[in-house]
Parts: sequence; C-alpha cells; structure tokens
Amino acid sequence: MVLSVTLNPCIDKTIYLDSLETGAYNRVKNTRIDLSGKGLNVSTVLNNLKEDTFCMGFNFRDNGSILEQTMRARGLNHYFVSSGGSIRTNTLLFDQSCQIVTEINEAGPAVSFSSVEKLVDEIDVRLDHTHILVLSGSVPPGVPTNIYQRLIRLAHKKDVKVVLDTAGEPLLLGLQEKPFLIKPNSKEFEQAFRQELKSGKGPLEVARQVVDSGIPYLCISMGADGALLFDKEHAYRAKAIPVEAKGLAGAGDSMVAGMCYALRKRLDSEEMLRYAMACAAGSVRREGTQLAQAADVDELLSLVEVEIIT
Repeated sequence: MVLSVTLNPCIDKTIYLDSLETGAYNRVKNTRIDLSGKGLNVSTVLNNLKEDTFCMGFNFRDNGSILEQTMRARGLNHYFVSSGGSIRTNTLLFDQSCQIVTEINEAGPAVSFSSVEKLVDEIDVRLDHTHILVLSGSVPPGVPTNIYQRLIRLAHKKDVKVVLDTAGEPLLLGLQEKPFLIKPNSKEFEQAFRQELKSGKGPLEVARQVVDSGIPYLCISMGADGALLFDKEHAYRAKAIPVEAKGLAGAGDSMVAGMCYALRKRLDSEEMLRYAMACAAGSVRREGTQLAQAADVDELLSLVEVEIIT
C-alpha cells in the first residue's frame, strides 16, 4: 500500500485568462474549483492506476465536508484528523498566451498540538501495512517544521520506503533522515542546495553527492524542460511530452504517483522516469486540478524520451 500524507489540503480556484497583465484590468475567460493537496493528488493518480493507496492528514471543520465528499467521489480510502478553521484557498492565474500559472497560496489555519500528536499516532499504526509513505506539501501553522523528519524516523523503524516532496526547512530536516526518494522542483532544488540548474556541471555533481550520501533516488522536475532522475549508478534526463496544457497544478504530484507506481511494480529507474513523465503529461492536459487517468498513461508512456546523461 502507498500511504500519502497531506497536512495542508486546499481548494484550488483556477482562473483562465487570455493573458495576464499585472497592474491592469484582466477579463476572466472561465474558472473552475477543485479540492486539492499534494498527497491527495498522488493518491488520486495511484487510485486511477488501480494501485492500493490510503490518504491521511488534517481536515478543517468549517468547510471540511468538501474534502470528505471529494474522497468519497474519488473512491479513496482515508482518515483525517479534524482541526478548527477552514480549508485554505489557492488561486491559480493561468495565462494561456504563454502557458504560465501564477499561484497565490494561503498559509492555512493553525493546527493544535493535540491534533498533530493524534495524526502522528494514527500514521504510526497504519505504517504496519504500508510499503511506501509519501510526505508531500507545505506544513500549516502550528505544525512543527520537523514533522516530516519525525515521520521518516517512524517509517524507517518499520522498513517503509519514504518519498519526500516538500520545500524549505521541512525538506532540509527531512533530508537528514535519508528518505528513499526526494522530488524537488527546479526552484526547490536550487534553494535547498544553492545551485542553479543551468550553471554547468555543478548541480549534477551536487545531485550525485545527495544520492551518494544515502538517498537512493533524487528526481528534479523542471516543467517544460522535463525532469532529471539520479540513482546510485546513473543520471537520466526525460523530455516533457508535448501536450496542450490545460492545467499545470498537480503535475509534480502526478510524477510522484508515477514513480511510486513503478516502485510497486519493481520497475527500473528508466521506467520509473517514464511513468513519472506520462502521469505528469496526463494531468497537464486536463483542466484545473483534474488528474491523469489510466488511459492517459497508457497512451503517453510510449512518447516519453529518456536518455542517460552520466
């Protein structure tokens, strides 16, 4: 089973614009609203691929019914610890002239100490039946920034592989526990390791050092520039599949789902990257935060181009 943890779910409001002009009047072309959250997105794609998955995290009382309704509609098994406040709203401005999304993300409500401890205890119990633990997304106010580090330690005690997809201090602290796979995007990688991806061989050397330090897999998602995957032996580069972009939110989460699926099927690194790219492209061509279906992945998998670069 793949267990995903979403500490800070959100409501994604995607606003489609012919073009975005800052400081000027902008006419909205159309909008859509989707319940989202990085771990929830991972589990949704895995469920679409018929992989056994379970969602955990926090829900918020004031409007939490939308999360419960979405989980039931998607057929996702789940357990959320209830906390005060409302699920945050993220606003995504999709400039269709240049296929760029500008995100305006709320922090989310504060979570109590007792709610944090209850969730940790509930996750610990379910780790007994878990093969891969996915920890992804931001940490809401009130939750210690070492929460992922703590959960990785619990997972390691039960020989559970951990996939970490976050940023800032939660990422840096989590790295200390040597998760099985990390998936920063290019900006998160550059901030964490102070290396610009377009500055020669330096970033590749840093990525190699990360893997050699005891983290078996490092994947860097780079949007339209594709992705890099490092394992103990090689570095792989995949080109982005050319599809019409209708919604960019959730693409990175779909990549994580693709890699988890490949790990569960015991596929090699090259196939892992192929599934990651196919899942990402399948989600990108769907509006808002709608996510890849099995038919998308089947169709796109053969279009993924992967090369060994080191």
